[in-house]
Amino acid sequence: MESSKVQEVEETYQKVDPESEEPNAARVLALDVILKSLLKISAFLSDFLLEFCQETTHHSFTEDGEYAVPPSTQLRDFLLNNLNVTHPLEANGVFDFLVTILDLLPLWRSVEEEPLSSKFEVYHQVAKKICNRCKLVTEYPVERSYCLIVSAFKDFAFENILKVIRIALMMMPCDKEGCGKQTYVERVISKLPPVFTIAVEWEKNETDEDIFATTSVLSTEIDISEIFKYEGDSLFTKYRLVSMVCWHGDQYSCIAYENRSWVIHFGIQNEVIGDWNRVLSIFAKLKIRPEILFFENVMGRDQIVSGN
Repeated sequence: MESSKVQEVEETYQKVDPESEEPNAARVLALDVILKSLLKISAFLSDFLLEFCQETTHHSFTEDGEYAVPPSTQLRDFLLNNLNVTHPLEANGVFDFLVTILDLLPLWRSVEEEPLSSKFEVYHQVAKKICNRCKLVTEYPVERSYCLIVSAFKDFAFENILKVIRIALMMMPCDKEGCGKQTYVERVISKLPPVFTIAVEWEKNETDEDIFATTSVLSTEIDISEIFKYEGDSLFTKYRLVSMVCWHGDQYSCIAYENRSWVIHFGIQNEVIGDWNRVLSIFAKLKIRPEILFFENVMGRDQIVSGN
């Protein structure tokens, strides 16, 4: 990446002062960045606006027919009034904060549609397990999760990391007391989520080289069938990275794909980065740690964007 472009982004980043706006600024900034990242997801944005329009009460308009208070601001105000923002986030705490936000979304509007949080839900089930040692047969209920959590990684291509994760998910001990035999199982999904989220857990003491080693192998596209055994009827199991919640020093930022280019957002400011290689350069230059990665189903996003 050109040194001038890196310097421009770095200078913009340093202009944001989380202490200057209001108390508990770091957590409030994290909320703003999470909302910014969510609103860059087509499946979330389209349903968010539709849900807002269906709620016909409590809307006021300007003389030009615009909302007196924009929908995104109303959502932010609702979350601020219902979230505990009195304590700073702990290390890797932004994902827990995201989960709290998603759990609150069903309370925001009274429409009878599926809540916005459902876009992020992954329902998976461990297939019936037969222990190789004691022959115990165990069946498991369906589990719900918002995200796949992985530790900071390096030295592997991202697709190979996902395969390693799948193997780790497939190993489970026998439930029979005294046995404990590790057995391979299949974690199965039958419905593709519109959004698949990956949270990266970082240590506090990563070196610059560690940060670069992890970020340099990130990919902008994944196949969810590399992680779970998919038993649905859709052929479109690929997901594309659309936005990220990132951490840098004591600040959060959103990096999102917009108009065929990656853009980094700092508060109300933004800077066009360029292609993915330039994003990786920014990660290395500014020591930015992506903590939450939002991948959107490729076919679903293309249909929403095209209007079909």
